[in-house]
Amino acid sequence: MPAPLYCWGRPSLTSGVQMTVQTAPNQTAGTPPAAIPPGQVVGGRFQIEEQVSEDALGTLLRARDQKTKRAISLRLLSPTLASADATQKAIKAKCRAAASLSHRSVVATYGVGSALGTQYIASEWVDGASLAQLVAKRNEDGSKLSLRGSYNVIAHVCKALDEAHATTVHGALRPSVIWVTKSGRVKVGDFGVANAVVSTLGAAALGADEQASLAPEVKGGSAPTAASDIFGLGALLYTMLTGKSPADGFTPPSTAHPDATEAIDQVLLKCLAADPAARYSSPAEVREALAPLVADAPEVAPQLDFAIDVDISLEEEVDEDAPTIAQPSRIKAPPPSPDRPKVGARVSIHEEFRPSMAHPAAPAAAPPRMSAEVDLKDLLSKITENDAPRWMVVKDKLDHGPFSGRELVQMIVKGEVLEDHGLLNMDTGERKAVKKFGDFTEFLEQYKVTKRHSDEKVALERSETVETASNAAKFVVGGGVLVLALAVGGIFIFTRQAADDATVEDVELASLFESGDVEIEGSAGILPMPTGRRGMRRGGRMGGGAMGGGGSLTYEDAMNEAVNLGDATMGGSERQLTSADVAGVMNRNINRMFSCVGAELRRGGNVSRVQIDLAILGSGAVQGASVRQGSPQFKQCIAGRVRGIRFPSFPAPRMGARYSFAVD
Repeated sequence: MPAPLYCWGRPSLTSGVQMTVQTAPNQTAGTPPAAIPPGQVVGGRFQIEEQVSEDALGTLLRARDQKTKRAISLRLLSPTLASADATQKAIKAKCRAAASLSHRSVVATYGVGSALGTQYIASEWVDGASLAQLVAKRNEDGSKLSLRGSYNVIAHVCKALDEAHATTVHGALRPSVIWVTKSGRVKVGDFGVANAVVSTLGAAALGADEQASLAPEVKGGSAPTAASDIFGLGALLYTMLTGKSPADGFTPPSTAHPDATEAIDQVLLKCLAADPAARYSSPAEVREALAPLVADAPEVAPQLDFAIDVDISLEEEVDEDAPTIAQPSRIKAPPPSPDRPKVGARVSIHEEFRPSMAHPAAPAAAPPRMSAEVDLKDLLSKITENDAPRWMVVKDKLDHGPFSGRELVQMIVKGEVLEDHGLLNMDTGERKAVKKFGDFTEFLEQYKVTKRHSDEKVALERSETVETASNAAKFVVGGGVLVLALAVGGIFIFTRQAADDATVEDVELASLFESGDVEIEGSAGILPMPTGRRGMRRGGRMGGGAMGGGGSLTYEDAMNEAVNLGDATMGGSERQLTSADVAGVMNRNINRMFSCVGAELRRGGNVSRVQIDLAILGSGAVQGASVRQGSPQFKQCIAGRVRGIRFPSFPAPRMGARYSFAVD
């Protein structure tokens, strides 16, 4: 029987990331594990597909999870490095902390197992290039990464560290563990295992090149701290700007890079200070210090910088304005808006790491026209020509997407994206309100017409309704499903505003739905994992969790519970429950909650809008629930009803959903 795989808080093994693990005491490198031929199964479930690399820590493998049929990264540690009992325990503890991290720029850690006489770490697999590879290529070409592009990478790493430092530290930041994926996302790998190995075995467990980016106190034998990560940030930026290792001695970037200034030198010197107390206090402080210094950096020709696009983050990612970065050549796009996009916007990265199919920019905005003058089907065809997920929507201070043109139109006509919501064309860098993109104006108008008709119909029906004497409330199911597919990937948040959409009465628009040009469907997305609440008793104060009987959990506790990676019931498919799936089940079971609402109203409670966060297992069972509004009795009552609801099974071991309803 294979040794167990210890895994924590991760719903599924998604496509994703090559994670570099560390190991070793004050010895140089460990003995590599024996070569594993393709086809061999490790741990009873991971079939090896290829060996990716080998270093001081052991062997990095690409494997296929036989239960979920998805690619994962397996780091098989050197037996000599993983033999110490203290190291094994530290790896499990640190990887447990790493597995609780859920951030778009963090490589997901799934679990730790034992096989072939050593430990292995299962993590997200990502296709892309490491920062070490990108810098090496620039060195071969005799060029440097741009100042703006380098800042963009560092800004994303800072965001990842800001999230991580609430519970853990990285401890061994270096170019080989920073990844830029083919889709342009920056990801930080090696959380957990690097910290464990360096803490127990010493920095010498890493190869000489890898040690160059470690803070001096870590090299001296001290445990890594948040201050050690600040040093690592400086080392990463220094390497990108100079093409050199910090171990080669400090060459001021202002003398090695055409766009770097002495102010950049000073930021780096503070990051790289020998005294941890003299460094910046947080990654956010590093980002804030750098942002104004790159605001006026010149644009860079694509061939001189990265060759794929570093993904922009829309959650207040960057604060200073600066011109957009030139991008790899692709089908001619309309000129961008004269408004300068934020620093941290997409940067170009090298061509061989980019998918072969370039996505053209969206059509140029056309002046608004009245509905009578517009053929909506022709307009939709124009929007969806060479369609690709290039649209990011910003609403409620959250980023949503990327969406294709067709998906965006679907959301507009359903009222899920409104005219004042922010919209970014990721190909051109244009960022403005939806209503200012002319091609979408007619669909906004169609939604207004539909909503007006629907509101009039509802008002008429209400005026004819005879009020009953009872206090039973009418439940207006109001859009409230926010599906959290916690399965690591390039998906984002989407909040459904209307689960029960009004019938489209406009004949022309209705024909589009009937012909399949516009599909009515729910949306799914990802939200950050609930922050760990160490030491709290299950069912704490979040409402409706374990307060009821049956040993149920709150949503937060459930999402942080260990999960069996084999819980998936539909191996081979990558489909998650959509918002429509969740809304449909909850709407069919809404009558379960009548008694809870009636009792709360009799108590004088206010339940005008109720949100329920659900942790749903792959089997369809509700593992945990947190009710966000109402009295403790109401929360307990609703949670008790929700526990008995069963959802369709889905491939991932677990996912989260938010369901909302309103009482009128």
